[in-house]
Amino acid sequence: MHVFNRFFLLFSLLFSMLIPFVSIEIYKEIEVEPIYNTVSPEQFLAVASAVITKETSSNLPILLWSSYGIITLILSFRLIRNLNQIKKRIQSNRKENLGKTTLILVPEKILPHTFLNYIFINEQDYKSRTIEQELYAHELTHARQNHTLDILLIELMKTLFWFNPILILYKKSIQLNHEFLADEKVVTSYNNVPFYQNLLLQKTNGFQTIYLASNLNYSITKKRLIMMTRTTSKKIALLKKIAVVPILAVLIYFFCIEVVAQQKAIPVTNTAKKDNPTDDKIRD
Repeated sequence: MHVFNRFFLLFSLLFSMLIPFVSIEIYKEIEVEPIYNTVSPEQFLAVASAVITKETSSNLPILLWSSYGIITLILSFRLIRNLNQIKKRIQSNRKENLGKTTLILVPEKILPHTFLNYIFINEQDYKSRTIEQELYAHELTHARQNHTLDILLIELMKTLFWFNPILILYKKSIQLNHEFLADEKVVTSYNNVPFYQNLLLQKTNGFQTIYLASNLNYSITKKRLIMMTRTTSKKIALLKKIAVVPILAVLIYFFCIEVVAQQKAIPVTNTAKKDNPTDDKIRD
């Protein structure tokens, strides 16, 4: 179910970006009565000139686009700066290869956290072998399942669409689901839920989370502990997955389908052959 949730969260983000560009036109024939234009050319030109003058004199669009550009530039600078800081930490610290994953040994007292295929751990804890295997397995899951790519995607969208508060909730949901995926791997591998729960509780305080990295985020520890002991029946899980189909259909109907009115062909009767009263008089 967590794998499906990850797919659904990412798909819905991309779908929301594509749906404005998708248009399905449905033509509907209607009968239109002829409308005669009673506006003189001078009146039409006067109204059009007034509308054009009003639109060109408004500075609101310029102000809005300028504000959007400035804020987006600031957020882009922050994102690039954070990426550069992580890059410097990778380059300036000792490395240990662990298959396709690389351990970055840092002198600071930190909890293990992951960025792409790099796992950052305290050098002293690594040398003294005091890091529990469950924590290694947790971070390896983040690295092998490429959870950082999800975070980078949502961060890029937050930078471009910072005015949409829904993206903040999306990021929290994505990060929480990442923790569920990593916890699930640990629980199935070691089959010792009480020990792992106690381990998480011991690590809850005194450590700062790292921006853009997959951390052991203990602000959501309670939800993670509950999820470890929760079981979901296959029927309920299947119903939740199937429920996406009607939701998707409703969204497509309201946002993509456009009803286009098409004038229905009205048969024209030929009145030219009708007798003219004037001609009758002439005949008389």
